Amino acid sequence: MIETAEVLLKKTRNELDEIAVKLGINTAGLAKTKMAEYIVEARKKAAAKEISKPKAETHKAAPSKLKEAPKVEVGKQKPKLSIGKKGVYAKRTAIDAQIRENNEAVYVIGVGINDINNGIKGLRSDINKKAIKLHKDGVSMLQQGIKEMNTGVKEMCNGIDSQIKANKKAAANMEKGVKEIHTGIKEMKTSIDRKADEIQDGIKVMYSGVRVIRTGIQEMGDKFEDFRNDTATYKHDFYYG
Repeated sequence: MIETAEVLLKKTRNELDEIAVKLGINTAGLAKTKMAEYIVEARKKAAAKEISKPKAETHKAAPSKLKEAPKVEVGKQKPKLSIGKKGVYAKRTAIDAQIRENNEAVYVIGVGINDINNGIKGLRSDINKKAIKLHKDGVSMLQQGIKEMNTGVKEMCNGIDSQIKANKKAAANMEKGVKEIHTGIKEMKTSIDRKADEIQDGIKVMYSGVRVIRTGIQEMGDKFEDFRNDTATYKHDFYYG
């Protein structure tokens, strides 16, 4: 039974390289998935050729007319190419396999970096929207609070004026209460201003975090680029150095 590509993908790359070379497949520059597909196709073709071979026909003939079967020379079959685990060819095969794995890793890391960058753009957009909304809501709440307080103070002042006319002693106590109310208004306004400043500081911290993430991504990309260049230099030195 011929193994499927899914089954072959469970093997290591070196194992697939050995199978492919035995089937006459050039593995240079092939990804692991393509190598598995080519192996399956090559095995199918080999099996089809084996089935299509004509069966030997037996002819009835007199014993005196039977020809002697030709002798088959043993030991002259073409030797199969053996990679082995040592030597220049084995090292070159290992290096090529490692380079293919590095190229696949570069692609995967590139996709990951793009996803992270897209995520950062989305996060930055959300931060901007939330910052605008927080600022707008804060200003609206502050304005509404001041408006309501001013209305209340005005009503109290009107009441105080009426009370002063009726009772000067009670009016003195009310003036003290009005001063306390004004003090409370100032304290509340100060607290609201402080909260607005805290919101702005939080937005600055979020932007700083985004910059740190982007810097980390850039450093990771630079280090991987250095690794890929070192691999290419090693291969060049191995073949031409």
